[in-house]
Amino acid sequence: MCGFVAVRGAVATGELARMAEAVKQRGPDDRGEFLSESFSAIHHRLSIIGPDERGRQPFTVDDITVLFNGCIYNYHELRKQLEDDGITFRSDSDTEVLPYLYRKFGMGMFSLLNGMFAIVLWDARDELLIAARDPFGEKPLFVCQQGGRLGFSSSLTAFERGEWSLTPNLHAVSDLLRRMRIEAPETLYEEVSQLPAGCYAVAARGESLSIRRYHFLPEPDQPLDASPEEIENEVEKLLDDAFKMRMVSDKPLGVFLSGGVDSSLIAASLARQTSQPLHTFAVRFADAGPDYDESCFAKSVAEHIGSEHQVLEVAADAHQTLDDLARAFDQPVTNTAALPTYLISQAAKPYVDVALSGVGGDELFGGYPRYLGMAWHSRLRKIPGHSFAYSLCSILGDSSSSRNLRGRARRFLQGLDLERADAYQYWMQTTDAAPSKMFMVDVNDVQNCWSSATEALGDLPSLLARFGPVNGAMAYDILTYLSDDLLAVGDRMSMSHALELRAPFLDTRVLSAVLTLDSSYKVTGWPWQEQLKVMLKRIAARHLPHDTVYRPKQGFMTPVKQWLHGELAGEVQGLIDGKPLAGLIRPEFIQTQWEAHQRGHDRSDILWGLLLMDRWMKQRDWRF
Repeated sequence: MCGFVAVRGAVATGELARMAEAVKQRGPDDRGEFLSESFSAIHHRLSIIGPDERGRQPFTVDDITVLFNGCIYNYHELRKQLEDDGITFRSDSDTEVLPYLYRKFGMGMFSLLNGMFAIVLWDARDELLIAARDPFGEKPLFVCQQGGRLGFSSSLTAFERGEWSLTPNLHAVSDLLRRMRIEAPETLYEEVSQLPAGCYAVAARGESLSIRRYHFLPEPDQPLDASPEEIENEVEKLLDDAFKMRMVSDKPLGVFLSGGVDSSLIAASLARQTSQPLHTFAVRFADAGPDYDESCFAKSVAEHIGSEHQVLEVAADAHQTLDDLARAFDQPVTNTAALPTYLISQAAKPYVDVALSGVGGDELFGGYPRYLGMAWHSRLRKIPGHSFAYSLCSILGDSSSSRNLRGRARRFLQGLDLERADAYQYWMQTTDAAPSKMFMVDVNDVQNCWSSATEALGDLPSLLARFGPVNGAMAYDILTYLSDDLLAVGDRMSMSHALELRAPFLDTRVLSAVLTLDSSYKVTGWPWQEQLKVMLKRIAARHLPHDTVYRPKQGFMTPVKQWLHGELAGEVQGLIDGKPLAGLIRPEFIQTQWEAHQRGHDRSDILWGLLLMDRWMKQRDWRF
């Protein structure tokens, strides 16, 4: 895991070094640079595979220079194939296979890589510049094309420190506050793009980057001549292999174990497949109630599989945490999951350099109640009386528990008055207020020269028509929520502590096997008696206690709701009384959200997003 910056074109004195300061924390183990008239780069390395100086980057073989951030899990197999062709390697690093794969396969190399990666490759012979990002978007890659120059970085912040003219992207700010994320290729600056997941881009001499997609979703409606048991057996084999591949490391490795089915299945699988001691970690908040503490479930799983387990207790100060998270984000994601990810990464770093997490299990196997909502949406919206049920839920307000069943029911019932795609978007947004009610200025769309992953496929309505209501929603989440929210959170929060975080579920072979399966393999039951991750739980039940597999979904919860009623109440009032988000947001909008929150209607997501974005803007002295 690493960080890098690169520029094709002229570089001002000291500019590249200033830009590289933004990625230094991502790779504290080593530093290398490449300087030429046409292309310059600095790479900071977190040395996990082949950690000695022979793996230093930028890595140059003849006239090819590679910058690489991530891990290629199948690099041993690729290396063996290249050695059979007569190639002699000079390092043990997975980076070294990349220039040889490029010379042999060209752009077809990216489909051969099983891993997480952001790659920039400079072919000096042909004066060709190539950039690529892994199929799920685990590793970031930001691009700026300006004034005849091309800039690349692992962090958006790097462009703030270079000779680049940057304009705040207000449409991206709006998306961030409403959806908790900014969908690639957009970023918080109009002039900077993020390469979408599963894409590569090419620029010949004097040309701009042209983007192409190398990874595609599997085609739906493929007939399967196999029984449900045979399908489950095959999926289990794929999962076991995907999990084991992600153990490759020359540094200490552990598993983040929440006690939920995803991380528990990973830990159980690895415990069966390795003779070495397996290290697992759980986190609990020192002053949080039992509703926010899963450490007892994690401990039970650890005892069952025989792992060496540690519960890392953290005492989080609300004000300091808000400041730390804003600083750790080069581009914020307002999902409160960032908080526990940041804290467990901080607590685990003294013990391991690599950690595995269960991210992706929900999106691939059907772990969210909203998927069941999609299955029932068309049927229930025809039934009279749902408006009365919604009014009743609104009067009762939200529940104080972490699961907030009343709040979920209210949002589901309100979505029944919307078309299917609109309902799904509504269920995932933090507020349904009109932009004119939120913002002091007009917020217009920014036309990016690249299409987003969903735009290329016709957006959510087309995905629902192509894959069906459940699988279509899951495909949408894989392309957006997973890539631009959860994986961005995992990368930024872990890398702020120089910890490499891997997501073993995110294997393209697993995606191809499960995405188009009938939705009954994923979700079934009634809206008030949900059954989620049906097939995955049946697989997990072969190796884990029944209570572990079938306990209610809790998630990696945070005490933000408690903080808003306590330590952060003054911060919210400060936004109302001042010029929130550099004068961009109407104070009366925040006042409305705050009053609703105090009446028992949970507004934690939007209030936390406003606080985080306000702090982020202040740290960078954003002005409008």
